Amino acid sequence: MPSFKKLQDQLKWVDLIFEVRDARVPVSSGHPYATKIFGNKPRILVMAKEDLADLTKLKQWSTQLSKNGSLVVSVALKEMRGRNKLIEQSLALTKDMQNSRVKKGLLPRPIRACVVGMPNVGKSSLINWLIGKKKAHTGNKPGITKGPQWVRVHPQLELLDTPGILPVTALNAEITGKLAMLNLVPDSHYDIVETAELGINTLHSIYPKMLSDAYGTSFAEGKGDLTDLAKVRSCITAGSQPDTYRAASILLNDLRAGRLGRVILDDPLAGKTSHG
Repeated sequence: MPSFKKLQDQLKWVDLIFEVRDARVPVSSGHPYATKIFGNKPRILVMAKEDLADLTKLKQWSTQLSKNGSLVVSVALKEMRGRNKLIEQSLALTKDMQNSRVKKGLLPRPIRACVVGMPNVGKSSLINWLIGKKKAHTGNKPGITKGPQWVRVHPQLELLDTPGILPVTALNAEITGKLAMLNLVPDSHYDIVETAELGINTLHSIYPKMLSDAYGTSFAEGKGDLTDLAKVRSCITAGSQPDTYRAASILLNDLRAGRLGRVILDDPLAGKTSHG
């Protein structure tokens, strides 16, 4: 297991963890070592980008993941809707912890929470969403003690203003491919044409009509590839050949922006919740 010392140093300060995942890959965007890293700390799985996800499948996945004892909450971070409810759920989840402090004769204090997750899933956006505005930049300034910086988001809840990043490690090729399709791994880690081809095959399998609805009859009945898309979108090289690289960029940009429709790339029928 790789070193997570920096993240573990952060976690020792907190009572509650918001683990952010991308709602379009509710399992694949979870870290395989999550349970080992977080231990028994209360955790809320926050499915970000709800506005881009297939809501029927998201409901199925939320039910399935909650069977592991996780509280699963879906949010669209472009809207403030749901913020107060998530804060209330956080306080309810940590109520026993507060009661325990009182029984021990300790003074009550706000619950301390942090936001963690793999790259690009929406961690910073969730922090800003919970705070209610874009957070102020903090750094080393004279007179300020070096250490965790907390932002009060509710009289009973404080939030660590820096997201904890779960390194992308130990992921198999299937999961890495899904994350690449949605821009959740650095572009240096994948080939854009191969990823777009995987995207076409995946969408043909999961959403058979999605590509034909977007790009025409060339993609009907499971047919069509990047060469066809290049022709449809007039992506032609200087040598009058289909420009599959440009076509790959178009496909991935359309998928990531939701222009092809709402998607979930994890199959709830597979029942694989090991990342939970």
